[in-house]
Amino acid sequence: MLCSHAASASGVVSPVPRLCKRAITEAAMVGVETVSFSAGEPFVHPKIIPILEHAFAVGVKVQMVSNGTLIREKHVELLSKLDCLTISIDGTEAAHDHIRQREGTYRRSLETLRMLTVKSDIQWGTNTVMQRDNFDVLYDSFEAIREIGGFKYAYCGFSHVEVVPGTVDFQMTPEQERHAYEQLVRIEKECAKTNTWFNERELLLDHFEMYARKDQRYRPIDGCKIPQKFIGFSDHGFYLCWHQGRNVEDPSLISALGSDLAREIVREGLEKRCVACNGFNYAWDEEWNRGMIASALTGASVEAGVVPLRIPGRARKMSMATAGNTVDVHEI
Repeated sequence: MLCSHAASASGVVSPVPRLCKRAITEAAMVGVETVSFSAGEPFVHPKIIPILEHAFAVGVKVQMVSNGTLIREKHVELLSKLDCLTISIDGTEAAHDHIRQREGTYRRSLETLRMLTVKSDIQWGTNTVMQRDNFDVLYDSFEAIREIGGFKYAYCGFSHVEVVPGTVDFQMTPEQERHAYEQLVRIEKECAKTNTWFNERELLLDHFEMYARKDQRYRPIDGCKIPQKFIGFSDHGFYLCWHQGRNVEDPSLISALGSDLAREIVREGLEKRCVACNGFNYAWDEEWNRGMIASALTGASVEAGVVPLRIPGRARKMSMATAGNTVDVHEI
């Protein structure tokens, strides 16, 4: 999978179209089957349309994650070529606009859902990142979306907020987690009424706490192979894993994959020397899921792949960490 961050969270346009197109072309050459555009908002990029057209032209499966605020009816014909379009919804209107820090974003996102329902055959669904500011409105948000989409609402997804030592306050309390979990159980049952796929059911319902509690991080029990399966691309270069935080700066994907740094990132994952994670970034990979669950079930064992929330040694000077390479989130 090639995951392209077409625009940074700050809105700075990145990366340049020529490099995007080259990365997509070379990704197809080395056997990548799926290209995903996401984070912050793909439609912020002024050249997203020709970049999408190029991705369709090389024959890969193309997916997109968007907040929906910039999608218009004129885009429907092109977006109908997507494998799927995920609209990020953060809750009901008050919660969504609070999290987005911009009044009216919820209304614009829902207008897009109405347009997709009435005027397109695009397979669309939603994803909601659960956190302290929306844990109590998950079901109400789902109901509002289902009322709009009906049987056009193809899939419904939720994921736990990703936490680093500086953003621990986003993590739900145990009591909030219980309330969120109860809503997910209810939502999963309600999805059957409109044949809406409840995405990542096992991880959300059977292993909720493992992914919710960020004070413990996991590595797949036999080592992580994500750097052999995933390629991230942003204005900073290529990433074989978002969590490791190391980028390969090279104009050519093929050249980047052959670099010493790329080999080291692969070895670090296989040897369980990486920072460890329990985000939903790689939930699409069944092998990763099975390895993460097996690691968590062994208990808090470094050998098995369980470590406290870590700050990589290379990032310590940029963080609040003062000694060692681990930080207990409860001390922050």
